[in-house]
Amino acid sequence: MYCTSCGAQVRVDQGICGACGRSLTPGPYVQSPAGRLTGHVRTLAICWIALSAIHLVRGTGRLFGARLVRLMGYSWFNDVPWGWPASGFLSSVLSFVGMVSLAMAIAGFLAGFGLLERRPWARTLAIVLGIISLLNPLLGTLLGIYTLWVLLPSQAEEEYWRIARPA
Repeated sequence: MYCTSCGAQVRVDQGICGACGRSLTPGPYVQSPAGRLTGHVRTLAICWIALSAIHLVRGTGRLFGARLVRLMGYSWFNDVPWGWPASGFLSSVLSFVGMVSLAMAIAGFLAGFGLLERRPWARTLAIVLGIISLLNPLLGTLLGIYTLWVLLPSQAEEEYWRIARPA
């Protein structure tokens, strides 16, 4: 709960706000904080979880495709490694890109669930992922812009620290 006078976090059994000294009687004096960030954090967290699910499917598909390219390259040319030289290179590139997608999926799931739980580290992780996602066409770019718009301003930092729960 939060003091409506100064916005400081207070315990339910606390009678006086430790920050401003105002009497906290049950009723209109104690409420949840309301602000720009509070309304967007849940939406942002859900968007990160959704984009991470897409990254998970993409990464798994790319790893499967890399394995398939390698097997097709060797089986079509009777196990002669020089028969289709692109299979080794293409398979390696697909594997690398698939692993990057899986790493982004894991980090995005962490950021999404951390934002839902209002963890202090989740804001920093979401900002870093937002900057990286700017390079991901369309959905990643849109989510990166939205993340930076919500979490980057200095007022957002202060408001997030007010609503953040310790780990």
